[in-house]
Amino acid sequence: MSEKAVDDRIDLTGIQLGALIGVMLLSFAANIGLAYNISAISLAFEVDRDVASYIGSAELLGIAINSLLFAQLSTRLNPHHTFWTGVTLVIVMNLAAIWASNLWLLGALRFASGLSLGAIVATVMSTAGRSRNPEMTFAWINAAVAGMGIVLNFVIPRSFALDETIHGGFITSESDGLFFVYLVLAIMALAFIKATPHPPKLEATHSEGDVVPDARPSPLIGWIALFGLSFIFLGHGLIAIFFSEIGLSIPLKPETIGNVGMAASAIGMFASLAAGMIGARFKAKFPIGGVLLVLVILAPMVAVPDSPTMFFLAAPLFLFLPVAIMPIFLGALVRIDPTGRQAASNPAFGTLPGAIAPAIGGPLSMSASGFALNGYAAMGFIILGGLLMAAAVFKADSLRDEE
Repeated sequence: MSEKAVDDRIDLTGIQLGALIGVMLLSFAANIGLAYNISAISLAFEVDRDVASYIGSAELLGIAINSLLFAQLSTRLNPHHTFWTGVTLVIVMNLAAIWASNLWLLGALRFASGLSLGAIVATVMSTAGRSRNPEMTFAWINAAVAGMGIVLNFVIPRSFALDETIHGGFITSESDGLFFVYLVLAIMALAFIKATPHPPKLEATHSEGDVVPDARPSPLIGWIALFGLSFIFLGHGLIAIFFSEIGLSIPLKPETIGNVGMAASAIGMFASLAAGMIGARFKAKFPIGGVLLVLVILAPMVAVPDSPTMFFLAAPLFLFLPVAIMPIFLGALVRIDPTGRQAASNPAFGTLPGAIAPAIGGPLSMSASGFALNGYAAMGFIILGGLLMAAAVFKADSLRDEE
């Protein structure tokens, strides 16, 4: 009997895609607003930003661990069960974080929240990777993340003063107000779960003689490319995490720096959609290579800007460009690994560098009394990441030619 391939692609409706995005963004807000988390914890617990950053690292570590695990399990699990359990735990962890009395307890709670977030985002990305047009699906997800960045840049700074607005309540500090916002958003995520798609388990969709995508081993070049993605985000993080401090050193007002961040998010919305359209129509190597080249050029310009004008022009581009290439890169991964496992694993490889970057970038900036070394290190990591991604990108392009 000749083998025939199983068509495991799913047709996502607009409502289903919107529901996926809603579940992810509303529960994942604490990760999108990570820079503010560090500031709020530093103010509330009266500790240095370096100490507060370890709390953020703990959450990122939890996301990385469970997103990698659930990326392998997502095609075998009921996504609705994952969403209901994950979002409920995020709600509980956000509520408990408001009452946390010390950093050790807060760190444990944020790590547990990260584990739940990892399961949610891996399931979302795995489902998106099985759509018939993955590039545009990922593009809409990334554009929505950028849009959420605009909202959070406006809302979260104002949450720091909620203790002054809500007198006599359980909100008594900057971090309480922050986690209260995340709590409300996570509760809102519950309303979207029912409308999310429920794709069939891959191993249950075949009969004897079928070639089941879930049975194929994920190609090694895909995993190597994901490690390359980690190096790119690590290099990016060496500057992006210290974006606020770089702006203050110019010097710029915090409000002005926030406006630059909002501009980057706004540009990122349109750039993600444009990347999705490019990825659906053209080979991946040229847009990905071009973006990485621009990142290498911009890194030292943002790390050590000669003037406020250079910062205003270079920083928004540098901040959003890695996100802009994601629809193209994830579309390439789906071509070489149709199960979507590797595409669903990308949150692990994208978030873990955020946990490592402060430990590398902080000492670099202190030893140089500025961020020049951060800029040069970023260039090196981005180039290394691009080289590691090259084989998978070229393979995906060759598979496109065969379609």
